[in-house]
Amino acid sequence: MPPTAKRCISNLDITKVEFIASVFKVEQVPKPDLPEIGFFGRSNVGKSTLINALLKKEIARSSSTPGKTQCLNYYRINERFYLVDAPGYGFAKTSKKLRDSWQKNLEQWLIEKKNLRLAALLIDAKIPAQNSDIQMAEFLRYHDIPTVVIANKVDKLKNSERTAKLDELQNHFAGLEFFPASGITKDGLGPIYKRMDFAVGG
Repeated sequence: MPPTAKRCISNLDITKVEFIASVFKVEQVPKPDLPEIGFFGRSNVGKSTLINALLKKEIARSSSTPGKTQCLNYYRINERFYLVDAPGYGFAKTSKKLRDSWQKNLEQWLIEKKNLRLAALLIDAKIPAQNSDIQMAEFLRYHDIPTVVIANKVDKLKNSERTAKLDELQNHFAGLEFFPASGITKDGLGPIYKRMDFAVGG
């Protein structure tokens, strides 16, 4: 069994959320230095919806053209840590030049990751594991980033297929903590709050 969040004894109570900056280069990372939790996922995985559900505020916005947003969006939470919304990846219509630029900037950020305490990798619970998601998990593992997998959109699964589909997905991310959730119904957010709280020293 992969590690779980059972070590976390408190639940994160988000009371203050502030958009701080859109960061295109590592030197633009905002001050003061605070712990960071990064959210990663393919375009159209519902990342903005899940972030808004977690933050209890309609603050994260998805681009009207999937794959076009190429910056790190920093949100300061409770004046205690940053939630960092990373650009979506894996959208077929994104140019190779744009994808290469995104990967270069992301890798530089991860190399200088002194404050990145946790990466939350969002995947789509409705579909089989995608190569781009598996590659991103390996990318984060290569850079020694503590990583959890959030299977979003579980509300779209039939009850009869839910267990089998989630088990199959989890098998592709062996060794990583795995959280089924829904940004629409807010199902499964409790364990994610606890894991975030633990990551930033709760």
